[in-house]
Amino acid sequence: MFGIGSSSKHPLDIDCKAAQQRLRQGARMIDVREAHEVAHGMVPGSVHIPLGTLAGDIAAVLARHSIDPAAGDVLCICASGGRSRHAAMALRHAGCETAASVMGGVMSWAASGGTLARR
Repeated sequence: MFGIGSSSKHPLDIDCKAAQQRLRQGARMIDVREAHEVAHGMVPGSVHIPLGTLAGDIAAVLARHSIDPAAGDVLCICASGGRSRHAAMALRHAGCETAASVMGGVMSWAASGGTLARR
């Protein structure tokens, strides 16, 4: 349902090209995968905040990473797009009106030529 081949786009989803453009314009990216997943590579410049961590005090978690949800554009990414969509919804509820999920996750990011760097 949430993988690369998904034909239905959720309103919070953006494609990799749009994500790259928003990053160039100053957006911050949060990688919501687990530690063992990000060990294989992350989008350069992204911040690792596992999805389960966002279930608590989102404002405090974001503040620890110098992310102000009301002041900036925030993108979420995971392996294939499902978890990042949940994170984007949580961020929207926390006041980040522009939060979005990268459709297809790091699998699509890499397939579209996006760089992944090891931590």
